[in-house]
Amino acid sequence: MTGNPIEIKDLTRILLVDDDAALREATGITLRKNNYLVSTADTVAKASEMLKSRKFDLLISSVRLSDGTALDLLEPAQLEHHKTSVIILTAHGLIENAIEAMRRGACQYIVRPFKIEELLIQIEHALKNRRIRQELEILRQEITWKYGFDSLVGISSAMQKLKTLAVRISATDASVLISGEAGTGKELLAKTIHYHSGRRKNKFVPVDCTSIPESLLESELFGDCGRAAAAAFGNPKGRFEEATGGTIFLDEIAAVPRPLQKKILQAMQNSRIFPVGSADPVKIDTRVIAATGQDPDALARDGHFHNDLYRRLNVVPLHIPPLRERINDIAALIEHFIRIENASKVRDRISISAEAMEKLLSHSWPGNVHELETTVKRAMTMSRNGQITDSDIMFLNADRQPAHAFGRSGLAAPVADGTLEESLKLRIEATLHATNWNYTKTAIKLGIGRTTLWRKIKKYDIRKIDRTRETVTR
Repeated sequence: MTGNPIEIKDLTRILLVDDDAALREATGITLRKNNYLVSTADTVAKASEMLKSRKFDLLISSVRLSDGTALDLLEPAQLEHHKTSVIILTAHGLIENAIEAMRRGACQYIVRPFKIEELLIQIEHALKNRRIRQELEILRQEITWKYGFDSLVGISSAMQKLKTLAVRISATDASVLISGEAGTGKELLAKTIHYHSGRRKNKFVPVDCTSIPESLLESELFGDCGRAAAAAFGNPKGRFEEATGGTIFLDEIAAVPRPLQKKILQAMQNSRIFPVGSADPVKIDTRVIAATGQDPDALARDGHFHNDLYRRLNVVPLHIPPLRERINDIAALIEHFIRIENASKVRDRISISAEAMEKLLSHSWPGNVHELETTVKRAMTMSRNGQITDSDIMFLNADRQPAHAFGRSGLAAPVADGTLEESLKLRIEATLHATNWNYTKTAIKLGIGRTTLWRKIKKYDIRKIDRTRETVTR
């Protein structure tokens, strides 16, 4: 015998509670005919036990039961199993009880007598709202994970200090000025601070001040009383007003014309803005996080950065160092990007070979973290047989070199001031100590070959100290 099985609507589970057996049975039959999975109960006690032991998407309950009311079911319904949605069935004389149930979290009530079509419509509305709430909760969790402080990857002392300071700042409402070269992750840091602040439930509004024409920038930030100019650019309200209750991120703040910088300062001081062409102020409650890719002190000295605005923003200065100044973080970042990409794709997990890791560690990374992330993702796309090899790695800006150039070894080439050399020596010494001078494990952790490791040990004259005998060996 063949035939199509009955399609249960997303396996939607409904608990129907009514002490009128005839009504309970008739309603249950109708819901099952509409392909819902229906369980029934006739008392508060029985329904409470079922809510605690099983998962239901929707609770439909008569407002008055033999041993209590539907109000007694709201707490177990909302605490257990991802917050079950609730519809109350009530008679005309008990509407006040139904309204009280809605105050406590029920999503709808229906007055008896009702048509079954009305109940089915309310069920669809309740389930749709539940799905929206679940999606929002998943989104909040994803945002918390994506912009958690663990997303600021780095084992270097500079990054550890930066994260410690960022954690403290996030609990305040202070203005923040972030500096760092292009690609270091200034917007990521700003988002991380926002999503761990008391403003996280409200908007984070990023503004790239270099991408908006100067003639439209004021309208874009503050709005326009006629709305024409701002509406033409896509935001009639103005970014400051849009971000009220949340955070506005002004990237490349020093690129803003000085007269407009002064207006931004006044907006921060007075918590109000004046749309273009209007004498009527608009109240705002907006935290400002700004960023620049240049030295903010030099910008202020040269007159590109309004001194008062600079001081107002520089309550808490944060500087993200370029990758060439924190080479210890490169391997950790590579592993982080591979892990994230593996988790986001339905495919076999991809690893990285020692040769590929050495090639990545030897690059100069003038594009900083953004370039590194793009390179790793490209290499994963090009990889075969579940592993990134050195032939999968392509550098698209190899002609660009930062102030300190890396060499072809697995770590870095000598530099004039010796800063990188000393950092490399300390990194190798720390890894050797952590592995109890196991050369194979040390080479794997550093992402280089054993021969390269041995050359570095000899070059830096790294020696093992036996504290018990006060001897030095190599």
